[in-house]
Amino acid sequence: MDTLLNIKKVSFIFFAVLGLVHIGSSLFIANTLYLKEAIIINKTLDIPFIITSLIYGFTSLRIALARKEKSHRILDVVLACTVIVTFVGLILINILIPDLT
Repeated sequence: MDTLLNIKKVSFIFFAVLGLVHIGSSLFIANTLYLKEAIIINKTLDIPFIITSLIYGFTSLRIALARKEKSHRILDVVLACTVIVTFVGLILINILIPDLT
């Protein structure tokens, strides 16, 4: 359980930093300030921000739902499959849907 708590702490730090930078770049785009750099940062941080939020959210969920007296392999498999399917879906969306800008 200590490993999950450490993963949760580290993923929260990444989630907060990436989220603030992503929101900041979106604000720069909305106000047309440093447009080229802001677009590059925004497009680069899409997937890492979502992945860190999934890791943080699912480790929090895993810690909340797991009990010491029961086996939780099914929960681990379901959460891991959800993260993998979401990650593959994001990659496919990024590759297959054209950029309209």
